[in-house]
Amino acid sequence: MLADPVEELSLQLVKLIRGLRGLHVAVVDAGGHNVEPAALGLLAGLAHTGPTRLSTLAGVMCLDLSTVSRQVPALERNGWVARTRDPDDHRAQLLELTAAGQEMLQSVRRSRAEVLEQLLPDWSPAEVAQFAAQLARFNDDVTAHRSDAISAAVGAVPSRSRTKTPISAGSERA
Repeated sequence: MLADPVEELSLQLVKLIRGLRGLHVAVVDAGGHNVEPAALGLLAGLAHTGPTRLSTLAGVMCLDLSTVSRQVPALERNGWVARTRDPDDHRAQLLELTAAGQEMLQSVRRSRAEVLEQLLPDWSPAEVAQFAAQLARFNDDVTAHRSDAISAAVGAVPSRSRTKTPISAGSERA
C-alpha cells in the first residue's frame, strides 16, 4: 500500500479498469452473449433515458457524437435499437431500446450479478452494499467534476513534444 491515499486510489483504479475487461469476458461467456462493452453501455444509456436523439445519448454517455453514430447501426442490425420519428420534430429521429434490446441488457445484468457473486464469495451483503454505495458516490463525483478536472489536467500537462520520458501503456503507476 502506498503512503499517499490518492496515489493508492489511482493505482487501484488502474487495476480495476484492467480487471473490468476480464469481468466483461467472464460475463459474456457465462451468459453466452455476443455483445461488446460499448454496445452494453449504449443499451444501458437508452434504458436510462428512454427514447432519445443520438446527440442527446452521446452527451449523456460522455461520448463523441461520431463514436455513437458508428456504434448504433450494429445495435440496429442486432434488433436491440430502433429509430422512430421524434413526435416534437418530425425532421429528427429518436433511438429507442427494443424488447430484444431490453432482454439482452437484462440477461447481461443477470450474468454480471452471477459472476460477481462467484468472485466475492466471502463478502457479506452489507459489505457489498457498502462498497456499492461508495462506488456510486465516487461515480457521481467523477461525473459532476469531470469537465473541470479535464480542463485543469489539460492545462497542466506539457505537450507530448516537450515530454522527455513518456509513460508506457503497461505501467502499473499509470
